[in-house]
Amino acid sequence: MKNPVIAATIVSTAVTLAVACGAQVPSSVQSTEAQAQKIGLLFASHGDINNPDKELENYIKVSFQKNVGIPLPMWTRKLIEDPAYRLSVKTVRSQYDVIGATNYYENSQLQAAAITKELQKLNPNAKAYVGFNFTAPYIEDTLEQMHKDGVERIVIVNKGAQFSYASSGENMEDALKWLKNEPSYNGEVYGVTHYGQDERFVQVMESSLREDIATAFPNKKASEVCILLGSHGLPQWLINTGDSAISQMKQTVVALRKRMPDYKIYHGFLNDDFFPGAKWVAPTTEALVPEMVKDGCKNVALDGRLSFTTHHRATLYDMNVVVKEALAKNGVYSLLLPNFDENREHAEFIANLTLEALNRSPLSLRLKPMSGKPLEPGSVGKPGTILFGVTHLDKTMENGWTAAANEE
Repeated sequence: MKNPVIAATIVSTAVTLAVACGAQVPSSVQSTEAQAQKIGLLFASHGDINNPDKELENYIKVSFQKNVGIPLPMWTRKLIEDPAYRLSVKTVRSQYDVIGATNYYENSQLQAAAITKELQKLNPNAKAYVGFNFTAPYIEDTLEQMHKDGVERIVIVNKGAQFSYASSGENMEDALKWLKNEPSYNGEVYGVTHYGQDERFVQVMESSLREDIATAFPNKKASEVCILLGSHGLPQWLINTGDSAISQMKQTVVALRKRMPDYKIYHGFLNDDFFPGAKWVAPTTEALVPEMVKDGCKNVALDGRLSFTTHHRATLYDMNVVVKEALAKNGVYSLLLPNFDENREHAEFIANLTLEALNRSPLSLRLKPMSGKPLEPGSVGKPGTILFGVTHLDKTMENGWTAAANEE
């Protein structure tokens, strides 16, 4: 097999299906040598900003340069960077003017601290870090810090639970570029592809939703509260290349509906479609408002943690402003629920997922072996790359994933 990524995923397919159905890979049994090694989790995402006066221009331009979801060849982007920025800045700036600082970095740090606490219960030499694709701290800067800290074994996990070329793929590609430019790093690096179908994640989603709804809507029965899940959308062209994030999101929604039959659960997408030229996945969360009104929803819990573990401009504006106002015009009361942030149950799950990756769990890819050469950039996140059991689900999977996604 010429492609090491494809070979690694094919070998572990049977166990992947077991994990997708709820089986757990033990992480508690580690050798004395493994316990002595420094372990680092890089909990990664696109990132967000607080101060648009100082940070917005760079944030938009870097996003335009690096986001694989934009339907333009990479080599052309530098040529039209300034026009693209001018085209989008007013729209994005107006959103930050409404919501203010997102505190995305600060909440991500709190989340990392919570995960570190759970990690160190399993391995005292483990620590969680955060790094972003489009803003500081950039993934490469965090990896450099981990290198300086003497971290010998690195696991990269996307803060969203699904694999997309534009999320997990970008995280791992940024890591591969850093590894290629930093030959002095002799440790090993793994990337977790996705975990939204892990029964433990679905359980964390359910328990946090139930707890937060009880707090946000006291004295309301489940039949009196509807749930609107908003997740990160994608351009349709990227989905057509084999990107599986949307299918995986729908899988989790189906699983949640089965676990929470006492609630009406709706699911829509939060689309960063301010760059023109691409058709985005539907329906948007706002487009679901008429359906919820028709169904008699009087109280709606807005939630973004299906693919955002800390609140982002997408949840704080698209849901907590646009959708909230649309519901209010129809006499519907709504509240945006908290996100995972320091949620202990979520932190515990991510900690276990991290150590499982080092034990060669079926959901992890080895990006670099100990003292060996890393994969070449483009091996994981290039649109169209086939990762068996991860991408191209409708073509490579025959275990009901596609059928379940269609239920949603």
